[in-house]
Amino acid sequence: MDELQTAQPLSLRDTAKGVAVRAGILSMAGLVIGAWVFGLAAKTAATVVKVIVGLLLLTVGAGVVTWEVRKVQKRLE
Repeated sequence: MDELQTAQPLSLRDTAKGVAVRAGILSMAGLVIGAWVFGLAAKTAATVVKVIVGLLLLTVGAGVVTWEVRKVQKRLE
């Protein structure tokens, strides 16, 4: 108990230094986590775009095949 009673109170400089260190740590952690989340979002967006383009090409291809089949059927009639 004697140590707690005789401990010097923190000066304003010590308090400001502690706050600055905590702010720096939180800022760096925020940047790292933010970059990680952005990376995941970018990968997800790229995958979604690839799927949409693939479906669009599949639809266009199916439409062209249907059109060609109908054209051949009309010629055979």
